[in-house]
Amino acid sequence: MLLKSLKWILLSLAVVLVGIGTTVIVIQEPVAAPGTDAIGNVRIYNRSYAEPSTQVSESMEGYRTSLVSPSLSVAVAVRGTVVYADARGYADIKSQIQATPDTVYAIGSVSKPLTAAVTAVLWEHGLLDIDADIRQYVPAFPEREHRVTLRQLLSHQAGIRHYAFQLSFPTMTESDLDREFSNIEESLTLFVNDELLFEPDTDFTYSTFGYTLIAAAIEHATNQSYESALRKYVLDPLGLSSTTIDDAAHIEGTRATDYVATFSKKAVVRAPSTNSSYKRAGGGLVSTPTDLVRFGSTMLGNTLLSEATRDAIFTARQLPDGELNPQHYGLGWRIGGLVVTDDVSGKESIIPLWNHGGTRAGSTAILMIVPDYEIVVAMASNTVGRGASGPLTSIAAKVAREFIRFESNARASTLNDLQEFPQSDSTP
Repeated sequence: MLLKSLKWILLSLAVVLVGIGTTVIVIQEPVAAPGTDAIGNVRIYNRSYAEPSTQVSESMEGYRTSLVSPSLSVAVAVRGTVVYADARGYADIKSQIQATPDTVYAIGSVSKPLTAAVTAVLWEHGLLDIDADIRQYVPAFPEREHRVTLRQLLSHQAGIRHYAFQLSFPTMTESDLDREFSNIEESLTLFVNDELLFEPDTDFTYSTFGYTLIAAAIEHATNQSYESALRKYVLDPLGLSSTTIDDAAHIEGTRATDYVATFSKKAVVRAPSTNSSYKRAGGGLVSTPTDLVRFGSTMLGNTLLSEATRDAIFTARQLPDGELNPQHYGLGWRIGGLVVTDDVSGKESIIPLWNHGGTRAGSTAILMIVPDYEIVVAMASNTVGRGASGPLTSIAAKVAREFIRFESNARASTLNDLQEFPQSDSTP
């Protein structure tokens, strides 16, 4: 958390020092689109969920301003179907282009679950062995005393380092590089010759570079680019037309402009220009919350992956001492819990939660799945500030609780109806 806060401070200072962008005041009051009386872009696809959708919709503007974000987008799916989507604010402040649920956002590390899904599909097809030596797929990876596997890379237990700081402006960490890498092999040169931080599976270090190595294995196994494999094995089968690499030539529709929050609670500046070509698999995709909840919903069923594979993905991995790794990370997902409160008794309980957040220079995203209720929530904003994805994750949890509360009350009502009309004890 300290490193994330330091990164935000350095990024803010860099933007100010080099004069990138002009400080602007985030519009606090939403403005109706020309020719309409509507504020925001509320889409309630299933009127059965009008109550929780309206509750969230009424809070959206407050959520947006609390994040000091020009725009905020949300989508919710229940039992495999998108039931609600909404967006507030501006995709671009200067041109006053309003955000809609179709606006595309950079999703940062939420790219990792998508890459993990591609890897899992290839594993099921017999094209990848996630427990084989990575050198079987990436010969450019130097031979070392201990072998590295895809399972270790997916769970950040391989010992591959994460971004390093660098003394250059405006990008003072490797997370915000701004140059085009022609291919994954060139991207590997950033880290592939560095020593492992530890013997694989003996410790945990979160690493986006580890996912670049996974992308190289995907390309070798499929004999096609990472983007093509992602589209063939995940995006096209699931109909995720708004999800792609963060490259203008591939993006359809409006991509939200990236901003960085300042030390003011009302102002942002344009984020420095960055290029995600070296980290597409771990932090370089774009999407919409609607696409993300469709993807998340698929992870609850057997459409894309078998139950056994999904169990592996959503099981937090252990370290040699028998304890779960510090982030309770499975294969591409964090496995945690969500605190919920019973409306009647007031009793708190913790239910399972699978999630992943993401930040990059100018955007934040979160995808969370509540398996017990088959509820999926995704949110995205076009700013990054203190706390990284933490504040947006907290808001997404509030959204999830609104729909959990609604579902809980519906279940209780159904149960009461069954008790009111009990089945006959007589045998036909």
